[in-house]
Amino acid sequence: MQKKMFKILEQKADCVLLKKDLPLSEAHQVKYFVRDIENDIIYSGYDYNQAERVFNDYDINKVRKERKDVFLEWLNEFAEA
Repeated sequence: MQKKMFKILEQKADCVLLKKDLPLSEAHQVKYFVRDIENDIIYSGYDYNQAERVFNDYDINKVRKERKDVFLEWLNEFAEA
């Protein structure tokens, strides 16, 4: 069986906190990711505490509302009915 690329550290309904062990040849040996259910990488870095903060604060519904607001603002500014 092939070894998986990531280890799940924490998971909730809208995102997951992942750990990736990097090859020893790289300066940092562990990298953390927060990935949401829409397959977007929300955080990618070497700081576990920051990754955990991003994971704990993440809310897909808030993100969707912000994206909708930005889209409607763009539409209002650049498109005509």
